[in-house]
Amino acid sequence: MLTKERTNAPAPSHPVLQTGRMVLLRGLLAFVMLVAVVLIFADSKGLTLAGMAALGLYLILTLRQFSAGTWVPVLLSLLTLIVALFRGVPAAVLWQASDRMLFLSALIAFLGTLRSSAALAPEVHRAGQYVTNQPASRRYLAMTFGGHLFGVLINFGGLAVLLDMAKRAISTEAAAQMTQEARNLREKRMTLAVIRGFSLIALWSPFGFATNAILITLPGISYFDFGPIGFAMSFVFIAVGWSMDRWEGRRYRRMGLPPPSPPPRSWAGAALLLCHVGALGAAVFIVHDLSLLNFQQALILVVPCYSIFWAAIATRRAPGGPVAGIKTATRTSWQRLSGIGGEIGVFASAGFLPVVLLALIPSEALRDAIAALGFGPLILALGLLLMMVVIGLLGVNPIVVASVLGAIATQLEVPGLNDTIIALAISGGWAAVMGFSPFITTVIIGAAIMGRSPARLGLFWNGPYCMAILAVWAVLLTALIQTGLI
Repeated sequence: MLTKERTNAPAPSHPVLQTGRMVLLRGLLAFVMLVAVVLIFADSKGLTLAGMAALGLYLILTLRQFSAGTWVPVLLSLLTLIVALFRGVPAAVLWQASDRMLFLSALIAFLGTLRSSAALAPEVHRAGQYVTNQPASRRYLAMTFGGHLFGVLINFGGLAVLLDMAKRAISTEAAAQMTQEARNLREKRMTLAVIRGFSLIALWSPFGFATNAILITLPGISYFDFGPIGFAMSFVFIAVGWSMDRWEGRRYRRMGLPPPSPPPRSWAGAALLLCHVGALGAAVFIVHDLSLLNFQQALILVVPCYSIFWAAIATRRAPGGPVAGIKTATRTSWQRLSGIGGEIGVFASAGFLPVVLLALIPSEALRDAIAALGFGPLILALGLLLMMVVIGLLGVNPIVVASVLGAIATQLEVPGLNDTIIALAISGGWAAVMGFSPFITTVIIGAAIMGRSPARLGLFWNGPYCMAILAVWAVLLTALIQTGLI
């Protein structure tokens, strides 16, 4: 953050022009969302072309919102497009890439509607108070599960809410009685608990970016092929993190520090959030099972409907009732559309790159080269796992890495390297790098709220844990491949 205003900064835009620009941006992205929904039921090249024009104009107008993590995949997409046009890639490939871009851009926008409803729900605040005010013996587990639960339901919005509450918990009168060293350590442990819990959604959450990237990249795979394994392993990783936390806090347990206490009945907020996760998940799976829609199509239709339902029941006793609550949530979602250009750029690139790169890469020659090197399924799976982390550390968003590498890996058709192994390698690497790379949104948000540098939080504070779970996941992949269980 800047500490003072630059004296040579340009004068602000005229308020009317600025308002008009915001309305234009929101209208463009809303049109993209509408097009993505219509294309689920009707294939129309004209509509796809109109949607791509709106998406392209939106991205051009939001260039100032791009970070380095957005510029890398966007520039790579432009370079890939130029090469594709030069080499005469079939038009069908470009149409497919366009449809994928529109769908993923709409998906991230629709998932944001849950944040608008969560902002109105009192159970979110109560759940945050419950997990951040646990005594030391239960605090890590409570905040890890809290970060996981908030992340599953409201993604980065939940991460920010919980970290902000953790920051305020360090500033209470009781915390002020602690030494500065003890406060710093408690802040570190609370921060890591939340981020570690949040990162585990990559292993299994049906509403998370990792799962949806995998399902879109590997069309022949089902959520149940890899999701339950990730869910089970998330408890193993929680145990790993809890053990490391207990070791780090061992010398403070005998100091008699004042234990915090959660407000009465705040546990009900956490329980209600858990019910929301179950209800939303059940609705998506039911629509998927009872219709011809795939999982992502069901998700993109159910999420905004559930957001409206959540806003209504959250405000049923507030002034104006459910109608006012729905209007507020809708207005908040509408206003947010003009400020997510960076996220849209990343997701659009993740939709475009794997489709076009597969048409450019000579699959047979690549298979022959790998066969000549003698790489079997184990080496390739571990290589994919490691590449997810290494490329993420270089600043490329995991959704782009997963989409590209996953699509290439499945085209290799190496015996023993099936889609389930590929999906597990991607999700494990994603979970490890989410709380590790200083360029990943999770670490950036956490560092900004807690007033620490991303490198310190990700690489130094959380690095040992991320390396530990990466090693555990590598052992899991090895065991699954060597025993032939998958």
